[in-house]
Amino acid sequence: MAEQRASKLTADAIVATAIDVADADGLSALSMRRIADDLGVGAMSLYRHVADKDALLEAMAEEIGRRFPYPVHDDGPWTWRQRVAIAVDIDWDLYRQHPWVVLAYSAPRYSFGLDALEGLDWLAAGFLDLGVDIVRATEMALSLWNYVNGVVLATVSEQFLGTERPGDRPSGLADLIDGRTAPHLPHLAGLASASGAARLTDPRALLDAGVAALCAGFEATAG
Repeated sequence: MAEQRASKLTADAIVATAIDVADADGLSALSMRRIADDLGVGAMSLYRHVADKDALLEAMAEEIGRRFPYPVHDDGPWTWRQRVAIAVDIDWDLYRQHPWVVLAYSAPRYSFGLDALEGLDWLAAGFLDLGVDIVRATEMALSLWNYVNGVVLATVSEQFLGTERPGDRPSGLADLIDGRTAPHLPHLAGLASASGAARLTDPRALLDAGVAALCAGFEATAG
C-alpha cells in the first residue's frame, strides 16, 4: 500500500500538503518527515519530486502567488490608484490566510517567481501614468509591497514567536486608548478621550492610512 501511495505521489501533492502544514502550525513545523507522514509515504520518496526544503519553500511561495493573482490579463481601464487598491486587498487576504508567506516573501529568492513578476509588471504599469520612468514606477510598486508586508508582519509576529496566548490584551497602546493606564505622557494621554483613536490598534485601518500617505507621496514626488 505504501508503495502504491509513493507511485502516485506528485510535486503538486507535496506542495499542497506543505502549505497545509505551514498554515496550521507555521514554518517551524515544516519538515520533509512531517509532510511524508501526512501523505502516508516514506520521507525519501519526496526527494524524487522536490530537491530539498529550500526548493519546497520556493514552490510553496509560488503556489500561493498563483492562488491570489492580480488581474494581469484583464485589460480594464485601471487607474493607478485602483491598481493599488486591488493589490492591497489581494495581498492582505493572501497574508491573512497564509501568514507564513510574509516571511517567505521577505526573502528575494522566494518572492520573485514568474507570477510575482507579472504582478509587479501590472502594478508598476499603473504608476507609469504618473509620468515617471519604469525604474521609479517599479520602486513605487516595491515600496507598496514592502509596506503591506511590514504591517502584516506586525500583526502576526506573536504567532512566529510562539508567545501568543488567548485572552492577552493587544498592547500597551490599547490600554492607553481604553483609559486603563495613565502614564506621564502629556500628548498620548489625550488618546483616551480622542474620537477615532481605536483605529490605531486596527491593523487594516493602519494599513489603509499608510497606503493613502504613500500614494500622496508618490503623486507629489512624481509631480
